[in-house]
Amino acid sequence: MNAARDLLLQLGDQDKLSVRAVTTRAGVTPNALYLHFAGKDELLSAVMIASYKELRGFLHTAVPPDAEPIEQLRALSSAYLDFAEQRPGIYRVLFMTKVREGVPIPARGAASGVDEGIDAFNDLLEIVTRCLPDGPDPFTHATYIWTALHGYASLHQAIPAFPWPPGHDYIEHIIQAHITHPDRTATPSRLTTD
Repeated sequence: MNAARDLLLQLGDQDKLSVRAVTTRAGVTPNALYLHFAGKDELLSAVMIASYKELRGFLHTAVPPDAEPIEQLRALSSAYLDFAEQRPGIYRVLFMTKVREGVPIPARGAASGVDEGIDAFNDLLEIVTRCLPDGPDPFTHATYIWTALHGYASLHQAIPAFPWPPGHDYIEHIIQAHITHPDRTATPSRLTTD
């Protein structure tokens, strides 16, 4: 799995990963992979599930369960940026490699407990929903927040010398723009996931 993760970082595309390349990197014969996985798709799924579990564990540890929803959102957002900084390789595997066709992605009403990646988004969505109990579309606002956090995290990795604002300031700006800003009652365009 580590060999597959390393190659995903190099290739940047799950479709470009080959069994031969993974087993060569791991120092085993191609047939050795089949002792553990049915094939490349099962290996990729295992790598992604393990990586999302690591992300979710990191985020859950940072979010106080008894805090107000807005404080939970701050904690989750801060932990998301910390994860990207402290585990840049895993972060890039999760969010900066092209996803294979047919892999589940977050969608309105997606059930939790089916896919670790969807559950990671649903964790954010659940907090945003509690922050906006009578407000506009929580799915769209959770998407805005995730996109903003990802943009900061990925650009921070790509251009570390840029004079980035501190993460906590950026998070406050995101929260003001999408949760606490007085104009938040203006309904944004609804995102479609069809």
